[in-house]
Order: sequence, then C-alpha cells, then structure tokens
Amino acid sequence: MTSASDRPAYPPRALSDEALAFIVRLHSGEARSEVVAAFATWRRLSPDHEAAAREAEQLWGDASELHQDSRSGLIRPGTARHIQSGLSRRALLGGAAGLGVAGAGGAWLLRTLGPRADIATGTGEVRTVTLADRTRVTLNARSALALDLTAARRQVQLLEGQAFFEVAADPARPFEVAAGASRLRALGTAFDVDANRGDGSLAVSVVEHGVQVTAAGELTLKAGERIRIAPDGGLGAVTLQPADVTLAWRSGMYIAEDRSLADIIAALRPYHSGWIVARGAAIDALRVNAVLDLRTPEASLAALAQGLPIRVIALSPFLTIVSAA
Repeated sequence: MTSASDRPAYPPRALSDEALAFIVRLHSGEARSEVVAAFATWRRLSPDHEAAAREAEQLWGDASELHQDSRSGLIRPGTARHIQSGLSRRALLGGAAGLGVAGAGGAWLLRTLGPRADIATGTGEVRTVTLADRTRVTLNARSALALDLTAARRQVQLLEGQAFFEVAADPARPFEVAAGASRLRALGTAFDVDANRGDGSLAVSVVEHGVQVTAAGELTLKAGERIRIAPDGGLGAVTLQPADVTLAWRSGMYIAEDRSLADIIAALRPYHSGWIVARGAAIDALRVNAVLDLRTPEASLAALAQGLPIRVIALSPFLTIVSAA
C-alpha cells in the first residue's frame, strides 16, 4: 500500500482532468443534483481522487480572482477588493464572453483607454508606426502609447506593454518616454522599453547610442546595456544584453537567458487569447534558458513543462493555470 508520505505532491494528471471536468459541469448553470452526487461519490474513491477534487476547487477559486483592469480593460489577476469590473468564473470558463475581451484588437484597446492612448495593438499583434517626427516605434502585442509631439517637445508615454523606439535626430527637441515611475531621454538612440514583467518592474535595453534614465536615481545606459526599474523607481544593476536578444520579440520569438519563469509567462500573456495565471511563489524562483515562440503560447508553455518542475493546466481556451510541481 502507498502511504500518504509516498504519494506525489499532485494527483495523477488523469484524475486532475476528471475533477476539472466535474467542476466545470457543476458551475455551468446546467448541473443537476445527480452531477453533485456523482462528484461526491467520485472524490471518495481514493485519497488521490480527493486531492484532485480539492485541487480543482482551488483552481476554480483562483479563476474567481481574475478581473478586468479598469484602466486598460485587460484581464489581470487580483483579489476581490481590487475588482473594478467583475467577471464571473462561469464567464471566465465559458468562453469569449469572459476572457475573450482580452483578445480584442487595438481599436478596442484605444476605446478602453480613451483619450489617453493614441496608438494600440491587440492580442498577438506587432505593429511598426512612423511618428510625425519620423521616429519609428514598434509596438508589441497588447501595447499602447500616448503621444505629445509639438513644435516645442517630443514626449510619449508607454501606457501598456512594450515598445522599441528608433529615434529621429532633432537636437532642439529631445525625445522622452514616460513609463511608470521612469523618465527616459534618448541620446540619439534606438532602445526598448518593456513593461511586460512578471514582478511589475520595467526593463530598458539600449541597442544604439545611449539613454538617460531618471527614476529614484539617474544614470546613462549605453549600447548593449539593460536595466530593470522597480515599480517604486528603484534602479537595478546594469547588465549586458546583446541586440538580438533585445529585438527577438519583433519577429515573434523570445530568447530567455537566465530569466525568471514569471517574466516568460508575462511575455506570453499578450499573445494568449485569454489569461495565463501563475500559482505559487516557487514559480518566481525558477530560472530559464530557452528560445520560445511567442505566437504559440500554448506550445511554448508545454515545452517549458517538459523541462521544468511545473504543471500547465488549461481550464478552458481562455484560462490556463501554471503551477509549481
């Protein structure tokens, strides 16, 4: 007989799938009393059946904490006290009526952000735009910019996501980017600003020339250098990053060199039609070296699960849970 201490930390995948099927049926609005009774009988079959049932109930609870961000309209995790526009778990698991809003196009995101956004992209959409001053901006998926370009100044604000700037020279009007608590001034340069971080930080990577970074402190980044800036403006250590790693996302790829799994999940989210939720502090501790295709987030997560101690569970086409194994 297998003792409790000998059983794996998670129930067998087949039982997990059966338990999730029960949970979806129970909350579909169509469940009858016999389904409730069948689930109760099923979970008493063995300790692993009970563990699978509890796991499925916990996942359902996690789904209840997703909400629609009142500022961007995108689907984000968060506790009930943060919910501005609630989404029911039934809608989340049921289809596009719930998480489908996250897959709307750039036009929808523009309407959601209102007058604040001038340019936006939708799920899986990468677009390059030439601004009035001849600066070229490439926006990653689910990204948005607000523009303030006048005869006296050139200022843009990254409202969501990630953007790569190839700045047109104009000594009389320095080009500046605002993102969170940071202000970035281009020094005749090409650089990347990434707000798709697992910990809410900002990453700035310079490809050509330099960028003056002003947050809680101030420094100048040179070509080939990268820095992460905490949400409160704290400056991290300057590290080196080759241009091909910085620019890989523009061709739909993600090159992870000792990156956290949380960062990778954050990078995949703008390409997923729903939401990818990470469960457990152990996720943040996992480091990854891999080349992944952003355009196929499900396949990329499956590839990560083959080499990392994680489980990837698709509750529906619109909700995927990633947890430490």
